[in-house]
Amino acid sequence: MTKSSGAPAFFEVMAWVFLAIVVCGFGSIQLLMPEQASPMRPTLLLHTGLFALWFVLLIVQSRLIGARNIKRHQRIGKASVGLALAMVVAGCVITYEAYHKPGWSIAGLTPQGSLMFPLSDMVFFPLAYTLAILNRHKGDAHKRYMLFAGMVMLDPALARLVAGLGLFPPLIMGVEFALIAAVMLYDRKRLGRVHSATWFGAGLIVVTYPLAFVVAPSAAWSALVTQALGAPGAP
Repeated sequence: MTKSSGAPAFFEVMAWVFLAIVVCGFGSIQLLMPEQASPMRPTLLLHTGLFALWFVLLIVQSRLIGARNIKRHQRIGKASVGLALAMVVAGCVITYEAYHKPGWSIAGLTPQGSLMFPLSDMVFFPLAYTLAILNRHKGDAHKRYMLFAGMVMLDPALARLVAGLGLFPPLIMGVEFALIAAVMLYDRKRLGRVHSATWFGAGLIVVTYPLAFVVAPSAAWSALVTQALGAPGAP
């Protein structure tokens, strides 16, 4: 993964922001609303560790580019393929377990509707990651796709942070749009335009809202999920 134009500091800062959101989001539930925290069963521990490692890896990779340590960056990048695959598998397992957990709901939706949230993450993350790998020799595109691969997974942490602090739920969308705007402003400053990878990543995040609040509550979606996974709470 080659050196690209522009200072890498911005991407490192964004990676730190992502990690802070994840730590504070899940930590706020454990500290402020422990009754809503999920028991740390083995599959959840594995899921948590893999996803935390991903956000740490974003920081490490950004720092390696800043230090011009391209070879180590490339070696870690190759190893990250296994991590990404493990994350998707673990995410699917955790989602399946949650779907069959009595009373599971996200944003007040039924289990079938709630499935849309983690499912979109499990689709959009590998999509952005794959595009990053395919563009590994185009530094500007590569680092933006990697950044958005992390950004599309922030929903669970943001939701927990907002709930734990008793804040207004639309703030989740506000934070996500602010992160997108930060990348766009950086693009305008460094490139004189918004990079196509940034537009694509922004589109992945924006499209989750009609999927979650238009498609997910529909009878057609509910029937499709029930046919594929069975009735919720009855694996």
